Amino acid sequence: MTGALLKTKLYIPRPRLAFVPRPRLVERLNAGLEHKLILLSAPAGFGKTTLLSEWVHSCGLRAAWLSLEEADSDPARFLAYLIAALRTIEPALGEAALAMLQMPQSAPVEPLLTTLINDLTEFPDHFALILDDYHVIGAEVVHRAVSFLLDHLPPQMHLVIASRADPPLPLARLRGHGHLVELRQADLRFTPTEAAAFLNQVMGLALTPGEVALLAAHTEGWIAGLQMAAVSLQGRTDRAEFVQAFPEGNPYILDYLIEEVLQRQPRNLQTFLIQTAILDRLSGPLCDVVTGAAVWGEDGGTTDPSPGILPLRSQEILEHLERSNLFIVPLDEEHHWYRYHRLFANLLCHRLQQEQSEMIPELHRRASAWYEQNGMTASAIDHAVVSADFERAARLIEQVAGPTLMRAEFDTFLHWLDALPDGAVRARPLLSAYHALVSLLICRPLHDVEARLEVVGEGDATGLAAGIVALVRAVLATLQGDISKSIELSHRAWELLAEGNVFFKGLVARNLGSAYALTGDIAAAIRTYDEAVRIGQEAGDLTGIVASLHQLAGLYLFRGQLHEARGLYQRALDFAVDSTGRPLPIAGRVLLGLGELLRQWDDLDGAARCVQRGIGLVQEWVESSGIGGYLTLAWIRQAQGDALGADQAIQVARRLARQFDATGLDDLFVAAHQVRLWVAQRNLEAAARWVADRGFDRGRRTGRLEGGAGSDTLPYSIREIECTALARVYIAQDRPDEALALLMPLLQVAEGKGRFGSMIEILSLQALAFQTEGDLAHALTALTRALALAEPEGFVRVFVDHGPPMARLLYEAATRGIAPEYAGRLLAAFPGSESVTTAATLPLEMVEPLTRRESEVLQLIAEGLSNREIARKLVLSPGTVKVHTRAIYGKLGVNSRTQAVARARSLGIL
Repeated sequence: MTGALLKTKLYIPRPRLAFVPRPRLVERLNAGLEHKLILLSAPAGFGKTTLLSEWVHSCGLRAAWLSLEEADSDPARFLAYLIAALRTIEPALGEAALAMLQMPQSAPVEPLLTTLINDLTEFPDHFALILDDYHVIGAEVVHRAVSFLLDHLPPQMHLVIASRADPPLPLARLRGHGHLVELRQADLRFTPTEAAAFLNQVMGLALTPGEVALLAAHTEGWIAGLQMAAVSLQGRTDRAEFVQAFPEGNPYILDYLIEEVLQRQPRNLQTFLIQTAILDRLSGPLCDVVTGAAVWGEDGGTTDPSPGILPLRSQEILEHLERSNLFIVPLDEEHHWYRYHRLFANLLCHRLQQEQSEMIPELHRRASAWYEQNGMTASAIDHAVVSADFERAARLIEQVAGPTLMRAEFDTFLHWLDALPDGAVRARPLLSAYHALVSLLICRPLHDVEARLEVVGEGDATGLAAGIVALVRAVLATLQGDISKSIELSHRAWELLAEGNVFFKGLVARNLGSAYALTGDIAAAIRTYDEAVRIGQEAGDLTGIVASLHQLAGLYLFRGQLHEARGLYQRALDFAVDSTGRPLPIAGRVLLGLGELLRQWDDLDGAARCVQRGIGLVQEWVESSGIGGYLTLAWIRQAQGDALGADQAIQVARRLARQFDATGLDDLFVAAHQVRLWVAQRNLEAAARWVADRGFDRGRRTGRLEGGAGSDTLPYSIREIECTALARVYIAQDRPDEALALLMPLLQVAEGKGRFGSMIEILSLQALAFQTEGDLAHALTALTRALALAEPEGFVRVFVDHGPPMARLLYEAATRGIAPEYAGRLLAAFPGSESVTTAATLPLEMVEPLTRRESEVLQLIAEGLSNREIARKLVLSPGTVKVHTRAIYGKLGVNSRTQAVARARSLGIL
């Protein structure tokens, strides 16, 4: 939220001392407490706010009130005020959601609301949340937020909305399920009895029943019309004539009554009303400045002693208007702040435009100056824009841009910039630099980011502007795979950013770490992310700390240090919680990484829970952050035998990658995973098309990606995943020599860069390639190295995802005493083993190799021969066959012929 929250927006209006009770409507509202939503939908002037004020103060229900305005269409601002309103009931409410909202980067709406709703569910009392003037909200994301709140409303909470038009919420569904109570224009009209009570008791007019009936009929029970008529009638001697001449129909009444109401006020009060109509809220000091001291006199008197002038200061004027029932509403208990009735304010603005249009810019300039001096920068900007004082507006926007962006009020910032002429933005390089950064943070199309950078101009930016431009260009270079340029620009940004710009320096450090990681230089990336963690702690940047720890954990995965990575993920999750222990949105990225780690340990259920929870947290934040999660989910589904689910997950990843056009690296990354999945599913035709499309079908003899446009310039990590995907295709196509030629240089580079996790995968592929070539000795040599690297950290899926060919190799390794216990655990994880036994109960000695004779017996069992038939075929006694069969059962951990065959096939023995 930009600046302090306006407490006046949270004030529940008090009923006037003299008002018309409306028990029939209050009863309708009380009955509405049995439902989720109470909707008051009627045009301006039908008493919606007044009725709700009467109801709240009479029913004894605890209530939170939020008076909305157009600026609240910014989702971050709306949520800030929503939480603030609820905290008027209980200051501890929404603490966790507020912490999420105050993070330096954008928080997704649904996870934040989920946290808030969970908090509200624990509140013991029934209460109402009232959203007044909801019609001013124009943002779909806010409507979705309110719909989400309605769908998950705690049973003790009731939502009340007052609006001039039906809000775009699921009203039909709520109505159909009996969750909606509606009060509309016909319900809110004054009845003849209520009209009489208002005109004669409240306004003290002593009209005859016939005069009351005529006014009520001509206004059609429209409360604002009756009020204007009553004000006009006060002090008149020609009441009967006025009533008889009263026009019929709202449009005519408006024109007629504004004349009557204004003309009957003293001249300086008319001036006050018209000139202060530009203000959304009124206070004495503000109105003094806007109207000017010349109107009232420096000493509180007047410079014009003519009759009909009130010698009052603005605060006295406001109090006089309230006492006179002149369409003014107090906004606080102290009566320091007021607002005009919306309809009255619109009429006054129309009169201002007619009579003093030349004064309008000056009035807004005065308001802007007062707001700036009193620290209300957002309102100062709004008035500066309306007054066309674009220099002031640009200066103010520049002053608050940094804090505004760090609070993720992107809509507010972009709304301000859109209101400025292009020249005003171009004249301030820092504004354009911020604009470019926002466009990048919200994943706008690349041409939007570039357009903002071009406005800055390379030679014009200095200081912070130059540092932000260098940062944005560095991130773009990383996304586009130009790593040397990214590193150069990151160092430049670091030098340009002053010591006080710790938040932006944290962004630079994280980008530099990503650049090093893409080159495959794990050690340099780890050092850089360690520094980013330190910077985040110095800046109090929770998002930066968690993001850096998340990246560090991923780097340790590449190093093959799964337990170290697990510790870093846990440390990140410890940071990524609110005061009640609930996860913040940034925790979503951590959960995606942890899901991949658990998948590697073959905890498929735990991995799926982590990934699905993580996707839920990141999907409304930066949707493209979910790409890796959907890839992990695809492999989880594949491992669970759900090929359709795997395909669906990877298609979502492809869609997200295509949408984010600032980089093509994510498209290549997802495509490589798709190819690996096709190979696992034996869809070799699709895999071959990828090889041809990437230009790899011209042959491959080294670890360099010689085919495909620009492939030699790809970052190392992308080249590595494409090469390993290509090797899988070659092995599946029975082209082991080409796979081996590709894998050998990759292994050398991975070893040199300390990418031991990559080495395990490359060695396992080498083993499969040698096995395909018929070279079992070299296959077992490569597998031995892979097992030695993998066993201390408990890798599982890197082997098991290769399917039956790897199972056969592991079985061969176990028969030769190569890591027999570890091989046993891996063999237990292959598909089909869970139908026989589980990894938790399987004895490690289960992989004791079958003897040659036992293998022969098992093969004949698989062919369906009986013990007697096997005995005849192998020239053995039936008793000896039974002995061999029992030995086979024991080694495979099974209890029947069917289980033995299934188990042996899952292990690749048959």
